[in-house]
Amino acid sequence: MSLKKQIQSILGKDGQLSQNTPDYEVRHAQVEMAETVADVIEESQTLLAEAGTGTGKTFAYLIPALLSGKKVIVSTATKTLQDQLLSKDIPLLMDICNAKGTAKILKGRENYICPQRLEIAETAEQNTKEVWRKLSLIHDWQEKTLVGDKSELTSLDENDPLWSRVCARMEFCQANECTGDNGCFYPGVKQQATDAEILIVNHHLFCADLALREQGFGEILPEADIYIFDEAHQLPDIAAQFLGFSVSRFQLDELVRDVRLAYKKESPESIELSDQAKAVEDKVRIFNEALGKWEKRWTWESFSEAKTGHKTLEHLRNQLSLLADVIKPLTDRGKLLSALYKRTQEFEKQIETWLKASSENQIRWIESSQARFKLNLTPLSVAAPFSRQRDALGGAWVFTSATLSVNQSFDYFAHRLGLESARTHQWESPFDYDQQAVIYHPIGLPDPKHPDYIKICLRAAWPLLLTSQGRAFLLFTSHKALQEAKVILSQHWEGTLMVQGDGPKTTLLARFKETDNAILLGTSSFWEGVDVKGDALKLVLIDRIPFIPPDDPVVQARESFLKQKGLSGFFNFQIPEATIALKQGVGRLIRDSSDKGVLMLCDPRLTQKSYGKIITNSFPSFKWVYDVNEAKEKLL
Repeated sequence: MSLKKQIQSILGKDGQLSQNTPDYEVRHAQVEMAETVADVIEESQTLLAEAGTGTGKTFAYLIPALLSGKKVIVSTATKTLQDQLLSKDIPLLMDICNAKGTAKILKGRENYICPQRLEIAETAEQNTKEVWRKLSLIHDWQEKTLVGDKSELTSLDENDPLWSRVCARMEFCQANECTGDNGCFYPGVKQQATDAEILIVNHHLFCADLALREQGFGEILPEADIYIFDEAHQLPDIAAQFLGFSVSRFQLDELVRDVRLAYKKESPESIELSDQAKAVEDKVRIFNEALGKWEKRWTWESFSEAKTGHKTLEHLRNQLSLLADVIKPLTDRGKLLSALYKRTQEFEKQIETWLKASSENQIRWIESSQARFKLNLTPLSVAAPFSRQRDALGGAWVFTSATLSVNQSFDYFAHRLGLESARTHQWESPFDYDQQAVIYHPIGLPDPKHPDYIKICLRAAWPLLLTSQGRAFLLFTSHKALQEAKVILSQHWEGTLMVQGDGPKTTLLARFKETDNAILLGTSSFWEGVDVKGDALKLVLIDRIPFIPPDDPVVQARESFLKQKGLSGFFNFQIPEATIALKQGVGRLIRDSSDKGVLMLCDPRLTQKSYGKIITNSFPSFKWVYDVNEAKEKLL
């Protein structure tokens, strides 16, 4: 039986899903997408597939992939989707598709505990009582876990910096040639992943593997026959992170701390080692001071003009070289020194590359503030290396998301990854946006640069907030605007006010769903990957078109590059980026066929500027209203 016929027998009317799943409805867009994916798999092609919310794209790509019997790598943007695939969707569909083999998740090595680094951390004299308490929690968990994945360690905050001291870092593993035989979890987890027929990863790990292959240093992931990227709109920016690099003050401070620990544990007679650690610490501080105490983003040009900063960075690089020279003859003294030698060399090499980079495809920039800095080298385009590695790996490639197109065209996304020859297809959402919701665009709001803009937006939203009794997301393009809204609403809103940063994202969302009269204020991280169905969410407000600040060094470099080609940086970069981000925010409101509500778009430029039409043409088919009473009717 052909793949298409098998798909019909599963997804079609009276198919297996219909017989085995309560309330199952045949979605023609889902069936059509699954059949298109089947064609792409059989012909080893590349597909760009935009599938609107509610299409059922997960089943549409999983079913043909499982039916094919080939090795599959699925890359996602979020841990939530990874867990859903492994624990729910894939087991159900493997059974229905009668697929053989196993499915596994593989995360980056720094998600796994390193027993040897934990042992080293437990012997550090500088540990505080709080650090000792956390290390004890990690130790107890490590003795029970089977895979060593930190997601199991619920007693420690997932962002706790202590984890960086005990995880399976690459330079430590390589220096000590770790294997599963010495209690290390990662080699065993990686082997199981290599043997799995379906491997679930995230975009960060896939791009880390891509970067290693591009540099000729080997690979992390096995090769597959089918590569599927869900939430693929995030992929170009993540690839740019891994095909470039960054060096931060935090990383260098951590290096100094570990050198001091190695001095005490593995080479206490080497006073020079301690002295060199102090010298690096001083040079790091001096460089940070040279950048100034105000928060700033430096282009290469502005940094070059600040002669003091340039000179102090060269001094820091030279000091790292001296530290590496001191560590080198000591590497046989212990595992920590062996790993530190590789780490110090890598930092020296990265700073040297940053200072001397000359390729027009490399953007050099710095983020700095009073006690922090980060050197960044970002490729202007990842199209060439991504396309090169895709050709080398071969197979079928599927890129899918609800937000791949801009003004009904895939050109922007395709160009960013070198996918110009790919097949493309859009499947509309099955939701009846015209009946389920409206876009409320209040007339008479000032330009977003107006000093009272947020206050005026909230005043316009107030009748809706009262009518909906909260149950609202207010999404902002900046933390400054969010904080301004927080101050205003805390003085007037009698219900519950939740603010991004008050707790973990998942905790805030759980509280929001369970709390009456709740308003949640968020910035970029709440614009996507957030799913609140039903009456818990009735109103979504978005304050501005999410343009990237024009003083951003990456923006300046990309706009300058486009200008040299005779193209507008605004229309060929800023507009597409803003459109995709705004489409994600718009997608927060309607998550189910029974949802109803109001999407309030404040920015007057959407209707007053010519480019507004390009952006709004990319939205679902909402009805637009301009009178607050019409909007209120959708909330009753």
